[in-house]
Amino acid sequence: MRFGSWLLLLCLLSSLPAAAREGLGAPVLRRRTLVLSSRPGDVPPLLLHVAPGLATLVQLAAPLNRGTPRLPEGETRMELLPVGEDSWVLVPTSPLAEGEQVLLSLEGASGSEPLRFLLVSRRGEVDARVRVVPAPDSASDGDAAEALALQLLDAPEARPTLALPQEVMDLHPGRSRAQVDSVLWMGRRLFATVSVRGSGKGSRPWRLVQVRLRTVLADDSSWEWSARLVSGRVGVGRQFHVFTSLLPEEASRLELSLDGEDASGEFQPLPGSAGPVPP
Repeated sequence: MRFGSWLLLLCLLSSLPAAAREGLGAPVLRRRTLVLSSRPGDVPPLLLHVAPGLATLVQLAAPLNRGTPRLPEGETRMELLPVGEDSWVLVPTSPLAEGEQVLLSLEGASGSEPLRFLLVSRRGEVDARVRVVPAPDSASDGDAAEALALQLLDAPEARPTLALPQEVMDLHPGRSRAQVDSVLWMGRRLFATVSVRGSGKGSRPWRLVQVRLRTVLADDSSWEWSARLVSGRVGVGRQFHVFTSLLPEEASRLELSLDGEDASGEFQPLPGSAGPVPP
């Protein structure tokens, strides 16, 4: 199929409501905006959900314009089609095995870290369009929020607790478990405390390196970004963290993912939270 045909099919399917696409037996095509971490080398690569025969358009916002995307040597199952200086289309020609991940990287300017993606397959879901935007500059509001997060971390008796049953998530079955202990809203600003407990003696402690948040905007596209993470002292059996972030306007259905050094977590609804409240 020619390149123009791929784009036409992509536009037609993207314009259909999700329910209509599911009725046709087609996967749900997602439109996502990924906010790049301010320290991309210290966190897992960005995930792209792909499927054979379906095109994924990737757009890089300035100043992220990078060089040509590169796949591992010998990887022939992916077609990369440039659209412009800041965009390209990815079309897998054969399926990925369950759990398989393919690294795709873009070299940055001299002295900067490469931009890394992991191509994965998820049943019933494909990224139709992905926008990658740079991390916002740290502002005074963010610095003040981090200072408050440090106070919450240093004063356990001052932390609010959830009235609802606490949600527990398995990070590594049989090794580590995490739970959200408290959620505090100040307008659109979110503060939440997370505790991680090890469950095996002698095992290497799991380390939380990033908290990603995901929400749905008014146009039904998703927005994913990294929260500001403040970590306390990491002990052998338990560790505490506080993360904070400012939610986009018109955001809904907030979810979070806890990411380790070597792998991204799965998005789950943020427990005990009804969302931002008016001041």
